[in-house]
Amino acid sequence: MPAQQPKKRVAKDLPYNADAERAVLGSAFLTKDALYSILSELDESDFFEGRHQIIYRCLASLQKKNIAVDVLTVTEELMNIKELENIGGVEYLKECSDSMVALSALKYYINIVKDQSVLRNLLITLRDIDGEYKTKEIEDVDNFVQVAEQRLKDATEKRRVSTFKAAGDVAKAVELSMATQQKYEDENVTGLTTGFDNLNKITQGFQRQEITIVAARPSVGKTALALNFAYNAATRKHVPVAIFSLEMSSELLVKRLIAMASNVDLKKINTGVMSGQERMNIAAAVREVANAPIFIDDSPGIRLMDIIAKSRQLQAKHPDLGLIIVDYLGLVTTGTSGKGSDSRQEEVRKISLALKGLARDLNVPVVCVSQLSRDVEKRDSKKPMMSDLRDSGSIEQDADVIMLLYREDYYRNSKKNPDGNKKIGSLSDAQKNELSREARERQLVEQMPGNASYVEVNVAKNRNGQTGPVGLFFYKSFGRFDLPSAEWEEQMRNLTAKDLD
Repeated sequence: MPAQQPKKRVAKDLPYNADAERAVLGSAFLTKDALYSILSELDESDFFEGRHQIIYRCLASLQKKNIAVDVLTVTEELMNIKELENIGGVEYLKECSDSMVALSALKYYINIVKDQSVLRNLLITLRDIDGEYKTKEIEDVDNFVQVAEQRLKDATEKRRVSTFKAAGDVAKAVELSMATQQKYEDENVTGLTTGFDNLNKITQGFQRQEITIVAARPSVGKTALALNFAYNAATRKHVPVAIFSLEMSSELLVKRLIAMASNVDLKKINTGVMSGQERMNIAAAVREVANAPIFIDDSPGIRLMDIIAKSRQLQAKHPDLGLIIVDYLGLVTTGTSGKGSDSRQEEVRKISLALKGLARDLNVPVVCVSQLSRDVEKRDSKKPMMSDLRDSGSIEQDADVIMLLYREDYYRNSKKNPDGNKKIGSLSDAQKNELSREARERQLVEQMPGNASYVEVNVAKNRNGQTGPVGLFFYKSFGRFDLPSAEWEEQMRNLTAKDLD
């Protein structure tokens, strides 16, 4: 007697393509890349047949356990969860395996399954709305229409992970809106240059297979520094760079890149109010950014699996992929929230481990932007420590390099700095001297263009090298980081000499 198959969730007259579903599931046995693509781009609910949902669930379970996927492992997993007979036994698994398609054609079949799922959700929603209209009293027509519109929007907004957008394509759109395997031998670094000599001396650049954390409190400049890293790698070494931006749109990121390259205030770029020379600088910057091999994925709700799959796909197209940037770590999810008992700390642990594994698998450096906890604000000294890393101590453990950013002017004359509002008379002589020195340093900084700030980048951890602080100037108006000039360093030495006198 044949095993009884699970009932389908919806009416049989709804659209679906059983052959495409079977081909997609069978292709999971092909390669790890195929499995990543399937799990990244499809959910269990995208499959119409109940047995296909069970197989998908089994594939996801094996991947989570880091077990290789083949007919034998899937069979064993189905036996463990008592579902083997319900999907049609080993014979049906072999039928799925025989239906696999080439990796180059897999995307086409995934889209068929996804499109049929969207159509089903739309038709089910339309039928539900029609049923409510026929059976329930409509007291407020406007409210009924608004609710119906939202339900239709939800039904058709089936989650799709956006593809990478070439910075050149985005740069052309920004320009229009304003009008209406790498070589590391030089620069004395063993890895991909950071673009800053003093930072290179400590880190030796970004190393292949390593994960670097760039952490700071909000608005200190961590995203801007990560963008500077991307721009330096893409324009100086001409290597492709992937940016996963979970907080900012691709258009805003490219505007920041243009401001950085042109030294034109981002506010002027946004408003279009600028001089003729600034417009010339913008035009040159647009061309430079357009030619930079920077690829941006700005999916706001991207999952860990999506980042892994998209990075693999980009490297398949660009084997010399040089750097991956994730901005920022706190917004990445595993896609299993609410489905288990994992705390956020445990979820972050899994994310950091997986990103470290990605760096090793693709043989590229990965830079992750991270927030610092509010504990920094509670101390007299506002300089961050590794223990301030937010969400999980595993970040500190898994990272190969940790850079902590500190800006004195971020806390100056604010409620975050209780000493900032004290009267001079209440300060000790040492505090007065320090305040005087800070005032003189501030005067030097204020003479510089671009709303400049002096930023201390503390390499607090370097698994394979030195640690220690380096100084950079952050021109906030342009979003640009630069090395301190020789003139600045001479002036600072003079200040120190006066203090010693």
